Amino acid sequence: MELEINRQDPEKMDLADVVLEYEDLVSAIARLEARREKLRKHILDICREKAIDVLRIGNVELRRQAAEWKLWHITSLKPYLEEKGLWDMVESVDRKVLSELLEKGFLEESELKGMYDVETRYSLHVKRD
Repeated sequence: MELEINRQDPEKMDLADVVLEYEDLVSAIARLEARREKLRKHILDICREKAIDVLRIGNVELRRQAAEWKLWHITSLKPYLEEKGLWDMVESVDRKVLSELLEKGFLEESELKGMYDVETRYSLHVKRD
């Protein structure tokens, strides 16, 4: 699928044309992202059903990669972090910040048991040879 991209310098375009082109792009991106998500879901469903982690079609390779996500329970986590003086660093349950606090040793995994559930999520990585 090829999209035709206007190569004209926006500085040399009429403002109305710039705005209309911008809206066209925003709309096209939304449609592309919706389509990508439908395709992604279908691919992940098939890969799960058939236990496929790597697909090779011609010169395109698609890899399914699992990652475990901690789904934090704020009702138990917030008081714990406040007690340790760390809530100001987090301010909300931010998976990335909490992972960094664990990696840097500010938090101990063993002390956090029961404050999260683990969910496996999959991402798709595509490369073309």
